[in-house]
Amino acid sequence: MIPKGGVGIEMIVYGGQEEVVDASEQLAQLQALFFSLEKEGFRDHDRIVELLIEWGVFESAVADALSPDFDSDGPLLRRLRQASLLIGHLFYRSARSAQFQTDDIPSRLGRALKDPLFSNLPPKIALRVPEGYAYYGLYPETYLESALRLVREVGPQPAVCIGIRSIGTSLSAVVAAPLEANGSSICSYTVRPRGHPFDRFLRLSSSLEKELAGKKGAYFLIIDEGPGLSGSSMTSVAEKLSEIGIADDRILLFPSWEPDGTRFRSEAARGCWPRHRKIATSFEEIFLNREKYFSSLPQGPFVDFSGGRWRSHVYQSELSYPPVQPQHERRKYLSLESKEKPRLLKFAGLGRYGRSKRERAERLAGAGWGPPVVGLVRGFLVTEYVEGAPVSGGEADSSLIETMARYLAFLRETFPVSRRRSFDEMIEMMRINLSEGLGKGWEGPLDRLGRFRSLFEKERPAAIDGRMFPHEWLQTSAGYLKTDGVDHHDDHFFPGGQEIAWDLAGCCVEFGFSVRDEERFLGRYQALANDPRLLDRLRFYKVAYLAYRLGYATLAAEALGPAPDAGRFKSLSLRYRAALLGELDAISLQPM
Repeated sequence: MIPKGGVGIEMIVYGGQEEVVDASEQLAQLQALFFSLEKEGFRDHDRIVELLIEWGVFESAVADALSPDFDSDGPLLRRLRQASLLIGHLFYRSARSAQFQTDDIPSRLGRALKDPLFSNLPPKIALRVPEGYAYYGLYPETYLESALRLVREVGPQPAVCIGIRSIGTSLSAVVAAPLEANGSSICSYTVRPRGHPFDRFLRLSSSLEKELAGKKGAYFLIIDEGPGLSGSSMTSVAEKLSEIGIADDRILLFPSWEPDGTRFRSEAARGCWPRHRKIATSFEEIFLNREKYFSSLPQGPFVDFSGGRWRSHVYQSELSYPPVQPQHERRKYLSLESKEKPRLLKFAGLGRYGRSKRERAERLAGAGWGPPVVGLVRGFLVTEYVEGAPVSGGEADSSLIETMARYLAFLRETFPVSRRRSFDEMIEMMRINLSEGLGKGWEGPLDRLGRFRSLFEKERPAAIDGRMFPHEWLQTSAGYLKTDGVDHHDDHFFPGGQEIAWDLAGCCVEFGFSVRDEERFLGRYQALANDPRLLDRLRFYKVAYLAYRLGYATLAAEALGPAPDAGRFKSLSLRYRAALLGELDAISLQPM
């Protein structure tokens, strides 16, 4: 895990996800996906996008395994790139609704995927989740539009497309395809900047460095999602190109958005960013052109609910708003195509990431916990829009207590998972967040938490809700309904899949139960779930939950600067701090 935060603060709130798999088996799955697309005539654009994404994840993992210390360009890496570029062409033609009958791209790609060199794959590779495609509504079509803009401006020109692993692997193929299709000669590579997240640098083999230096007449396109807090990933590549003699005006950056760079944590990035031209296309630009890319979605008019804008539609006063970190919210829109049946569109993920969310949403809806599901379209989960009043903190009546107990018992039983954050990872998160949020001197209570290890490891993890906030519960004419219950066991924040006691602790903290209500709630859950040892481990999860939420609220308050939500998070962090101190004091008083 990598601590991420604002200036001067580093707390653990993010959790990276990796899955170690057999490389040959992963290749076989990708070959099967391609041949199923070929059989149906490449008519399903969403599945072509899935092939693009999954091959990018695969290529990145293989390249990382083959290049542990520096980036190079051996024969196997070149074959991977060739296949990626062909998939980029497949995506380009599909996005333009072009026909494949007279096109040799599919046959070339089919041969490339069976190249004998792939018998030399490393035995095991670590797959990383492409966060933009899975969580943040990053559509490869935005990079396609950016590439076409460059084509219109400069015409056919030699270009070197450099994708930054991981997600830049597939995005660079998307950018390269329209350039090559319109007459540009293309070379493409992938690289992984190394070092501290806020001070990245690029290390290349001498042969690759020499190869790049020999292409000084070309445009060099650096392609990645971001930039993030530091800006150092993209700029480290630009700095390396400058170092080997590439002129600033030949280095073009293809980011997902275009900040001015003045707030980057990296001083080097702040200096480098203004020197190079940026070409970026926003999601809103392609979403507004729905006939081109989103014709299958419900039609407008649309109300933008993203970035916390939904609050103005359910609260009468901003004084009642719960805090929101806009950059962490999923894209969401209310479709008023039918005023009698409005639809909520929420980004769930492209490819398999969206499918898994739809399946969970359907199971929740079928059991009466979530809104009815209409479908999954272009990565958006479409549900019926249910009118209701969000619950406020401290408003847990007996009906809501019963509903929440039943809901969490249902999650524990219905959504078991095999992977979770380890006990040591949880302790490390608490150690860092307590040190940053409370100061030094909490080693004693943390040491006492070690006695919970055996209880932690015995309990089975589940795909938890992760968002047991009062405002996530709607009081409707048919009873209480849980919103936002689909994503947060599988996003890139802590804790991921975890024991259901995390959600139980979250309820107790967020609702501020009285002693009597907490006993009723926990007792009812225990009876429903047959979980007699809950109370033995709940204190551990209360400390863990509060440490995480203190970290999240603190970082959000700092990142949002003068925005009203910064003040809301500041108030929330003070509340979490006080509650955390109380839990730690209680642990200190308990006998070992």
